Amino acid sequence: MESKDGFQEEGFVMSQTQKDYLDRAAKVLARIDNSYAYFPENETPVFNRGEGIYLYDPDGVEYLDMVAGYGTVNQGHTHPHIVQALLKQANLLAHTSATLSNVKVELAEKLAELSPIPETMVHFDLGGARATEGAKVLVRAYTGKPKVISFSNAFHGRSAGSLSMYNADQFQFLYNIQKDYYTAPYPYCRRCPFGKTCDSCSWECLGKVQDILRENRDVGGIIVEPALGARGYIFPPMDFFKRLRRICDEHGVLLISDEIQMGMGRLGAMFACELYDTVPDIILLAKSLGGTMWPLSAILGRRAIMQSVRPGTLGSTFAGAPLACGVGLASLEVFEMENLCEKSQTLGKYFLDSLRERASGFPLIVHIEGRGLAIGIEFELPNGDPATAEVERLHHMALRKRLLLQRGGPAKNMINMIPALTITREQIDEVVDRFVELLNDLLLEPKVVENMAASSAAVPPRTEEIIAKI
Repeated sequence: MESKDGFQEEGFVMSQTQKDYLDRAAKVLARIDNSYAYFPENETPVFNRGEGIYLYDPDGVEYLDMVAGYGTVNQGHTHPHIVQALLKQANLLAHTSATLSNVKVELAEKLAELSPIPETMVHFDLGGARATEGAKVLVRAYTGKPKVISFSNAFHGRSAGSLSMYNADQFQFLYNIQKDYYTAPYPYCRRCPFGKTCDSCSWECLGKVQDILRENRDVGGIIVEPALGARGYIFPPMDFFKRLRRICDEHGVLLISDEIQMGMGRLGAMFACELYDTVPDIILLAKSLGGTMWPLSAILGRRAIMQSVRPGTLGSTFAGAPLACGVGLASLEVFEMENLCEKSQTLGKYFLDSLRERASGFPLIVHIEGRGLAIGIEFELPNGDPATAEVERLHHMALRKRLLLQRGGPAKNMINMIPALTITREQIDEVVDRFVELLNDLLLEPKVVENMAASSAAVPPRTEEIIAKI
């Protein structure tokens, strides 16, 4: 039996327990959040426990989690040190309003100590979108200019304030967004919007930034991800940030490094901007800052910027609550105790090398790239078209192998892997083994063979050999 897109219907075989939960969810849960965005309606997995890089369904079946809450689970699921900190703080003080707590001061001190920004001051809030909104307020207050430059295929949160800072057309009408941004192309070198190669590149993408700044006097800041996250993973050239910093200095605008997904060790350094030897004016953190236990974000910025608004301008009821800050302190302690940034570098290289060695020969894979423990695998059909349908199918089929993957990319033709930074070499080997098996299974799908053959009159010899075997 075939699905509506022509692929074989059989896929993830759900237990009766999982089916029962999905039936119950269908009666009470609105299908409007990310829980339902990536899987067929009857195949959304249900989990009730996590440990390290593993998730477990209600029947106790173990899955390898290569999504890690989109960067929230950098320290691993239910890390015992963070769990103990949560319980300890909950028994001391969970919430207070219009006052300070000792742990709020201590967490701000620790972040300021780690931050590359001179005289760092810190503001805490509830999540990434709130941090982005706060950065927008600070840019306006400090520069007196209302707009920012953001980059194509960026993602900076899903709220009215954050959506007003970048191009997210699918949300503009529903959120009634005022567009307070200009868009420049992110350096996606494999698919350069200017048709250039690495050898012929003259930094046309940054030339566009310069053009926007010369033609518009209402820009107060530039917000950029150290690598595209939700729409990637796409990694800029190593000197991109330095060049962008010089442009900001030349025009007197603020540089905002959105490290909500790609910071906190993900790329191999506590702050991703440090990899590029660049000091921004503002750094945004969230996700794993809360140690997977509590929503927590932070805006780190230069003192003059952070003091440009009056008390009470930013914040919310639970922003910087003692419980959140106690967990935040423990999450930073785990980074130090377990050398997670160093592990991200060394194990990320091992993971990337293993994938390149074992998966690069697959006929649909055209590029595998990574920094730290963030890896993007790009798929194309033989004629160069994005293999979007094939990647969607691969993503769904991965549940058969008890492997949870992330699908992304501007054309939704990439598989992203972002495991917890606590992953081991042995676990990486297991992930790669299952992924290679999954790739081979994909080639047994008649619709995949048909799409590959139809996409090009001259199918590459390697592909012909595989199709002949099938």
